[in-house]
Amino acid sequence: MENWIKITLVLCLFGTLREIRPSEPFVTEFLLGEWRNITEDQLNREVYPVGTYSYLALLVVIFLITDFLRFKPVIILSGLSGISVYAVLLWTSSIEWLQVSQFLYGLYMATEVAYLTYIYAKVDSAKYPLVSSCTRIAALTGRFLSGASSQLLTHYGLMNYRDLNYITFAAQILATFWAFWLPPVPYGIYFHRRSIATTIQIDIGTMNMEKQNPQQSEKRSFRKDITDAAYLIARHARSAYTRPKVLAWSALYAAAMALFVQAQTYVQLLWNQIQKDDEAPVVYNGAVEAVQTLLGAGGALAASYCARAALPAPAAAAQGAAVFAGTHVPNVFASYAGYIVMGLLYHYTITLASAKIAGQLSDDSCFGLIFGINTLLGTGLQSLLTLILIQTLTLPIAAQYFTLSGLFLVLASIWMLGWIVNVCRQTKSISVTNQY
Repeated sequence: MENWIKITLVLCLFGTLREIRPSEPFVTEFLLGEWRNITEDQLNREVYPVGTYSYLALLVVIFLITDFLRFKPVIILSGLSGISVYAVLLWTSSIEWLQVSQFLYGLYMATEVAYLTYIYAKVDSAKYPLVSSCTRIAALTGRFLSGASSQLLTHYGLMNYRDLNYITFAAQILATFWAFWLPPVPYGIYFHRRSIATTIQIDIGTMNMEKQNPQQSEKRSFRKDITDAAYLIARHARSAYTRPKVLAWSALYAAAMALFVQAQTYVQLLWNQIQKDDEAPVVYNGAVEAVQTLLGAGGALAASYCARAALPAPAAAAQGAAVFAGTHVPNVFASYAGYIVMGLLYHYTITLASAKIAGQLSDDSCFGLIFGINTLLGTGLQSLLTLILIQTLTLPIAAQYFTLSGLFLVLASIWMLGWIVNVCRQTKSISVTNQY
């Protein structure tokens, strides 16, 4: 078996174990249940926003140090932070500890960037599209198993909402253990780079000076490594974002991510409110997450094979309609259906945008950088939405989702307007060329 295949399989198993979190589809039911004494309003305004802001702040730090630490330590940190999150959820009950768990969850989500970019430092750039698909499929597999298993376990009364956290806790321990088996990365993409030229052309005078003062030489080498990395990062970012198509698809990537994550984070509160008057509410959160993940994988596959027939504007418009219908219709199954449609089209859009961006990059090694920056921008936009909708305007949960549906429609309109302007420019350019 080729080495890159072994590395990909080890990483994918970690990704699958990390995503086995059957407690997540029912986290709101667990937190509002008999095990804690908090209200929906506290959960909405005092708890969940901590995770959003922590994710943004920590993502900046993790993004900067992942390549410097050569990926593997950050992947191990991801597993350890996951263990910490679910240990706090299982064995504490106060709202202060719940906020601590959200901070740790922000760290847990931020370190996912190491899992998604590790492979770019270990395999040849020609394998990037294939290994990227494998790591995402592994993560989606874990999410599907989580949704399906959590629904079956709760539906048949084998476990309650708190017990599901034990499975999640065990999966995070296994993922952390498995992360130690990942091959180390000897050279980073930007830091600790392999430099053939400096290896061959050795300056004898410099060697003698290093022998006389090794500490000063080490400091100089560290400073040069930082300077070279910063220069290369800036050069790759400038080269990518000065391309209009990369800029446009990156903006779509960030906006689509922000709207979806904001909707996903609080959707269980919406479902809980829709079913508030039911004496025996039917909770199919796990099944819905499983179906959404499965159809989302299909949407991602469709985007991969139909990249030329790009339909981001209709997809965003359909997401807006689905969110509106799922909020307006006072039936939880309608809301479930709206969430599934929104998730399916999100995976389609995000995969399409990634493919379009990758096709415009002249240097394959900078794809991880651009992906990280776009994720950071998306997280920043989502934090802004949280600040405005929840903590400034203090909108009720239904009003938040009506606003999100409108923002999806705004995104669709902007993209459609840009597409029309681009077509007009191309038509004008062709007519001018024909005149000459």
